[in-house]
Amino acid sequence: MALISCQSKQVNKSEAKSPSNLISIQQARGLPIGSEVRIQGTISVASGIFASSTPFGYAIQDHTAGIYIIDTISPMQGEFNLGEIVEVSGILDESNNLLVLKERTALKKGKGKMVSGIPVKTGKVNESTEGMIVRTSGTIDSLFSDLPYGYKVYINDGSGLLNVFINTSTGLLSDTTQWNISDRLSISGFSAQYNREYEIEPRTKEDIQVFTTN
Repeated sequence: MALISCQSKQVNKSEAKSPSNLISIQQARGLPIGSEVRIQGTISVASGIFASSTPFGYAIQDHTAGIYIIDTISPMQGEFNLGEIVEVSGILDESNNLLVLKERTALKKGKGKMVSGIPVKTGKVNESTEGMIVRTSGTIDSLFSDLPYGYKVYINDGSGLLNVFINTSTGLLSDTTQWNISDRLSISGFSAQYNREYEIEPRTKEDIQVFTTN
């Protein structure tokens, strides 16, 4: 993943102007599709980690909510890393029912604390958690290949099935070859949605713990 050398990134595409009022991510999520907003948060998903299944981008989170940002300024550059604070303006949109912000301007504001996962039951990953980093655990119910996009692993803690989607672009697919039905997974990751299905998408090896039944 390529990194930029400067400490801050100020990008202006087609002389785009950022909305004057900075609002919380939760406020932004409550606005209609097509609204132009300006928000600030900590990088919770680094640039390009989910590129195998989702438009190239990153995610940010503040104390109220989180959201996925589609990088329309310099895609494939990989310039945003976990823990960095970024101010972003853009247009609200949807990608396969996942609420996203199509970036118009972006400015690095420094380094913040790493975003911690919010504990949640497998059956409670839904619209209320979408866009945030969450953590849960459950027993593997089934596993399915969804190549070239990734791999689906369904877990359940008794509250309902949850799709743990392992993106090919994370480099974590090789880990799944050792997983079996009835193994227990402890997972942290991005609370996402694809069409009608809610899912958790782990980002790194540190997001996954496996407890085998053998």
